[in-house]
Amino acid sequence: MSEQQVKLKHWPFKDGERVQLIWISSPFSHDKKIMNHAYFRAKGRTEKLLVDWGTLPALAIQHYYMNGDVSKSIAPEGTREIEMTIYPSAVGYFEKEWSIYGTNDKDMSRSFIVSFNNKNYILPLIEVVRSILAPNRFLLYRLFETNSFPQYFIEQTEANKIHLDFSSLYHRKYTKDNFLYQLVWLLSNQGLRRIFENVSYTFINTGFVKFDWLFSKPITIKAIVKPSSNGGTILRITNVRNKQILYNEISFSHPEIVQTERSGEAKKYTLHCKSGNGSQQNELTLDEEVEGTTNNFDLIEMGNQVHEYVKLPKVTKIRRNSNKQRTFEDENTKRYIIDDHGRRSTSDVGGSRVARGLENKSLYDIKVQGELGEFIKVLEKIENNPQVQLINVIQGCLKEFSDTKKFVYLSDGVTERKYVIAEIVLFANQVVSVIEVERKGMALSTLICKLEMQQDRNYCYKQILRGLVNNNGTWNKKQLSFNEIKFLTLKHGKKEVLHRANLLVNKSIKW
Repeated sequence: MSEQQVKLKHWPFKDGERVQLIWISSPFSHDKKIMNHAYFRAKGRTEKLLVDWGTLPALAIQHYYMNGDVSKSIAPEGTREIEMTIYPSAVGYFEKEWSIYGTNDKDMSRSFIVSFNNKNYILPLIEVVRSILAPNRFLLYRLFETNSFPQYFIEQTEANKIHLDFSSLYHRKYTKDNFLYQLVWLLSNQGLRRIFENVSYTFINTGFVKFDWLFSKPITIKAIVKPSSNGGTILRITNVRNKQILYNEISFSHPEIVQTERSGEAKKYTLHCKSGNGSQQNELTLDEEVEGTTNNFDLIEMGNQVHEYVKLPKVTKIRRNSNKQRTFEDENTKRYIIDDHGRRSTSDVGGSRVARGLENKSLYDIKVQGELGEFIKVLEKIENNPQVQLINVIQGCLKEFSDTKKFVYLSDGVTERKYVIAEIVLFANQVVSVIEVERKGMALSTLICKLEMQQDRNYCYKQILRGLVNNNGTWNKKQLSFNEIKFLTLKHGKKEVLHRANLLVNKSIKW
């Protein structure tokens, strides 16, 4: 993306004006997304911009930007690049309240004080996150999820080897070698992994990102430093060196990595870009209001850094069952048009679109026809059961979870496939969730599940439905087991509404 401009949408400064990034705020939850504020200053004026947390890799403190383009930055005058080795015994934690220049805003400055060659250097905690702990979007967002790795992969280790069995939730682009090296380095270094996995607990309980320096071994970095008489401030880490991966081989499998064989059959569907021929656009706009990122879009993920390893392990890709590769179109091929206006988000894959759609409504506020209308009639019967306290209903369309998967549409390729989630609240202080999806000829069972009290229901529903979409209309039972969700399925029959209502109640209560 070196020639591509990626601009912030609400850039308040003039074209050609050099604007300095003077502060990156602590992350916070906003509109069901993780966001932060970036403070820019030019000609005596400071402006606060709301940006997605995933924009962090492009933000370098005290660096200059022009025309809102964050794909490149200019280091301030007087800085120099130095190499230093950080020893665990020579690191201290420091924090103090900070007034942001040119505003009435205050924030907490959190930094590590690093001693090297008899000088002290200030290393902002946010730079450790950005450059060492989570230098790509996948890891940045996993920081805020408790025990989330099992949703994305199962790890198996043996002498000098680790195998990662990725689920469909793990985007295929992150199986490239550089991402795998960073992930396995994190997984295999226990102190580093402990830092990573504890960030979410601290953030949930305090609202802050804060951690101790738990690196058990020295780490060598190259960094842009603004010097002072006693040392200096580390503005940006450009190189992390001598990283040790404790395995000689990394093997992995992924649902989208399969053996392919050429087929004489025509393609079932193709995707075409409405706004052009699909080539890379010269200018993209970062818009924090876009609900979810484009899966194949990356801003600056590890591209503005160099990560060096003492020894690179062998990477082995294990392919699954064969898949037909269709190479041509005919009159039966469905053509889906993607209208790409160059708007992008650096929020997590999926963003907040799903969370916004999952809003509880009264059972009697839901007006749907067809199969889901029949399901609502079943729920009305269930609510009359003396053991049922109330029923909350959530409804939406599967297109919330993907713009490209064929399953999000009905067989006509145009009508969006809908879903309904019913939360059946029992008097025994239990909640049973029933998920019904339009079938239209598909043998798709009703899913019944029980969630633990500490589980985030909306988050779990989001993962379940996304797994269904990615699995092309089949409940992803392996994923459900990863998430420790108790579940069972109920096939559809031709019984009357009352019979199915009694069946669902019996399944829910006696389970």
